[in-house]
Amino acid sequence: MRQKYKMIFRQCETNLIIMIHKSIKLFLILLSSMAMAQTGHLMQGVGAVNMSMGGAATAQPLDISGAMQWNPAALSVFDGSILKFDIGAFEGVPELSSSLPPGMLGQGAPGTFGKTKSELGYMPMPAIGFAWGKEDSKHTFGISAFGISGFGVDFPQETNLPVGADGNPNPNWDPNSSNAILYPQNLMGFGNLHSEYMLLQVGFTWAYNFSEKFSIGLQPTFNYASLILEPNPLAAPSQTLGYPVSESASTTGFGGQIGLFYDSLKGFKIGASYKTPQYFSEFDFKNTYLDGSSAPNVKFTMNYPAVYSIGLGYSKGIVDIALDYRYVDYEGTDGFQDSGWKIAEEGPFTGFPTGAVNGFGWQNMSVVSAGLQLKAIKKLPLRFGYTYSSNPIQDELAFFSTPATAIIAHAFQFGLSYEVSEAFRIDAVYHYGMSDGKTSGNLLSPIPAIDFNQDGFPDGPWDAVNNPLGKIPGSEVAYEMTTQMFMLGLNFNLKGKDTDGDGVKDKDDLCPEVAGLEQFNGCPDTDGDGIQDSEDKCPNEAGLAKFNGCPDTDGDGFMDSEDMCPNEAGLEQFNGCPDTDGDGVMDSQDACPNEAGPIENKGCPVIDTDGDGVPDDKDNCPNVAGSSSNYGCPVVTEAVQKEITDLARAIYFTTGKDSFTDETQIRLEGIDKILAEYTGSQFIVEGHTDSTGSDKINSELSQKRADAVMNYLIENGFPAENIEAVGYGSSKPIGDNNTSKGRQANRRVEIYTKK
Repeated sequence: MRQKYKMIFRQCETNLIIMIHKSIKLFLILLSSMAMAQTGHLMQGVGAVNMSMGGAATAQPLDISGAMQWNPAALSVFDGSILKFDIGAFEGVPELSSSLPPGMLGQGAPGTFGKTKSELGYMPMPAIGFAWGKEDSKHTFGISAFGISGFGVDFPQETNLPVGADGNPNPNWDPNSSNAILYPQNLMGFGNLHSEYMLLQVGFTWAYNFSEKFSIGLQPTFNYASLILEPNPLAAPSQTLGYPVSESASTTGFGGQIGLFYDSLKGFKIGASYKTPQYFSEFDFKNTYLDGSSAPNVKFTMNYPAVYSIGLGYSKGIVDIALDYRYVDYEGTDGFQDSGWKIAEEGPFTGFPTGAVNGFGWQNMSVVSAGLQLKAIKKLPLRFGYTYSSNPIQDELAFFSTPATAIIAHAFQFGLSYEVSEAFRIDAVYHYGMSDGKTSGNLLSPIPAIDFNQDGFPDGPWDAVNNPLGKIPGSEVAYEMTTQMFMLGLNFNLKGKDTDGDGVKDKDDLCPEVAGLEQFNGCPDTDGDGIQDSEDKCPNEAGLAKFNGCPDTDGDGFMDSEDMCPNEAGLEQFNGCPDTDGDGVMDSQDACPNEAGPIENKGCPVIDTDGDGVPDDKDNCPNVAGSSSNYGCPVVTEAVQKEITDLARAIYFTTGKDSFTDETQIRLEGIDKILAEYTGSQFIVEGHTDSTGSDKINSELSQKRADAVMNYLIENGFPAENIEAVGYGSSKPIGDNNTSKGRQANRRVEIYTKK
């Protein structure tokens, strides 16, 4: 048993970083996305246009490459034949650092720290796409070949070593600038760490328009991947020769994508897609050790994760906006879902780490992409993009992801296009990305926590129960990076000349010199009211079809040009002006616009104060209930008239004069009290005399006496306009003038209502 442990110890001691190498190898494979920046194992975008929009294209297809990569249904917006070719140069500059606590390199040895930048340089990134479809067809087809994933790192072996080539301590060693993780394999490091990975995906796209607004898309995909790993941590390390290196290994795979796309035709768009996992056969690595001797071959399966995407788009005038959200399922993908050390299941080392890792242990991640296109400059649209990605690497597993340092949290893009002609366009983009600080965790060791050398201390940290990852206390491995990329694209539109650039070929464009809309055969609708300018009487003001494109601001059914009150809903009889109270008098002529009233009363309501059914404006007695036959005034009944007559005939005057006798006052007051209820009635006061004296004298005297009574009544409040006095002299006797009694009866005053 002791001999068994010694063998394990020698193996692990010689290859402490071999575990690191294996995880590095796995993440080197994972790092396939590094060539395209920050989205874990995924490319951020494809082609210069899509890249310049931050990779957002699920609901805003500005070019065929972005559509075929993120939402095959969106390919339906393109017609004719379009060929797109892009080539980019990508550089990732990861910086790998590590530190060891004092005593790790021997008793009394100081702690170490060092940083190393990758020296791989720029890597090519191609993209090619072709789409075609007949304008009158609901079908659009496409074929694409994209480098959708790729990576490469080249960390040179550390030269600032604690020992020299002769095995003796190096007196010039600086522990403060010594990256232990890149020590030679015989010093427990990885040595030169080099990798190259490429994933090419070919897709066959079909999009179908169910309607003008809605389409669906399907895309089967076929993949080819190649990988070089130096050293190869997937292989079991030799006790003496360390990890082997591998020849380039390749594999093929397949998958698919389905998408939905909706365009409101009013500027807003929405899209969604699901890309299945890309299922690969195994990488079959042919390995050799660094001395050129043969090493055991290994096989490894790593699939491409499923991707869920949803996007929003908005286009209006010179502005196009795109926003995408993606969810990447690493936790359910072979090669990524497992983590930790591989444990031997048979042989003399059963139950102990083999020096290999199970997988990357990545978490699912979220990606948000946003892009803005401005077309203010003719033939020179400008684009701005931003992408945010969460970090799929857990801190405790940072060691295993050492080769996969291309985890960029924030990426910024600027791009533009130049439309050389209607059929040819040049696209360009610049990308810059950076990690959100460093990803860091402990160095890990597979050496078991067993005292192999019997010095009273465990030789390694690995403990299946308490420390299953083998964390080395006080140690750290960390990485951060920046990326940049330049990409140039060529877009060939083979569908024919389009002089005004509105997407409608000149041969089909009724307005070939003016940019317009497809639904109007290329003619414009400047005000966006759905009526083309040539048929729009108000082309600069959004209006209604029934008014030939002219507006009806107040919505009353009268276009503004014919509406006397264009900002107030009104009625036809008033030429669009309102009648708020509905009395048939428009508000501008209504003295009481909020109260219904007849036109003869200027729209104000008629008031009947006394409630006699005769309105005040026609009621001569508005405050006293009367009869309509008497203009609203009370009718003098026979009984009342008799009472007035009796009182009037009892009015006495001084002989030969028009002054009242004393006893007459009470009668005058009685008459006044009665007439006060009939102020709206017309009365006549008659004066009469007997036959004594001349007719002239009698006539004058009777008039004076009638006037005296009338004036009394007026002075006491009776309306002067409703009463008059007439003297009849002795012409209307009611008694015999030959008798004293008759003459007395004839000397009288009478009061009657006018007939």
